Amino acid sequence: MTSFVPADQHSALGSALGLAGRTVVVTGATSGIGQAVALGLGRLGMRVAGVGRRAEALEKTSAAAAEQGVTFSAHAADVTDEEAMAAVMADVVAQHGGLDAVVANAGIAHVEPAADMPIAAFRSVLDTNVTGAFITARAAYRHLGRGGAVVFTSSSFARRGFTDWSPYNASKAAVGMLVETLAQEWAGQGVRVNALAPAATLTDVNRSLFEDPEFTAGVVAGIPGGRIMDTEEFVLPAAFLLSPHNEMLLGQTLFVDGGQSL
Repeated sequence: MTSFVPADQHSALGSALGLAGRTVVVTGATSGIGQAVALGLGRLGMRVAGVGRRAEALEKTSAAAAEQGVTFSAHAADVTDEEAMAAVMADVVAQHGGLDAVVANAGIAHVEPAADMPIAAFRSVLDTNVTGAFITARAAYRHLGRGGAVVFTSSSFARRGFTDWSPYNASKAAVGMLVETLAQEWAGQGVRVNALAPAATLTDVNRSLFEDPEFTAGVVAGIPGGRIMDTEEFVLPAAFLLSPHNEMLLGQTLFVDGGQSL
């Protein structure tokens, strides 16, 4: 783990952001950005409920949380299952005494030329990345009070039509409009809705791709910041969006992408 916040500053930063002692649900917490954000928010003092489809994968996140002194509970569920996600939120409230925030991060991709892509694959990506995100946010909303926050995970791909990524691009663009709509609908109840949009990021899933120098060079060429991102770089932006001190930060997508979306 490479933390971008020194260990001796975690407590102070979490308190300054108003996050210490608050409870957050993070979906897609089994790996990648979701796992990094879940553990990172926990190090800042939040009580974290991690959600993933695979119980065995969640056990690895639970073990990492224990090593880092993070308060963490594991909840195996599919974000596209409305009843399952409603049960998760109720369970989190029962275990942690309430719910203050959710990071709707779970997502999938299918990379293939549009002309060849099976429609079932296209629908699957939209179902997880859009419908699943909506189900997650709405299930959480029913338990959030004033000062609650919802953060969706979008992508720099929401702004550019990257070849062969049609369902993923479309899904992340849809997430942006979902954020704007829900932000307006829920602001009156004191619940803020925003999104975090990462760029190409090194994860266990795509690590083999980035071991190819030619592939990596092609990706980096489109990132003005000049490199692939690390999952830990999204902890602070997520914490900023979740902070209850940002009362007037509503309906925004924060692009933390090294300029890839420009």
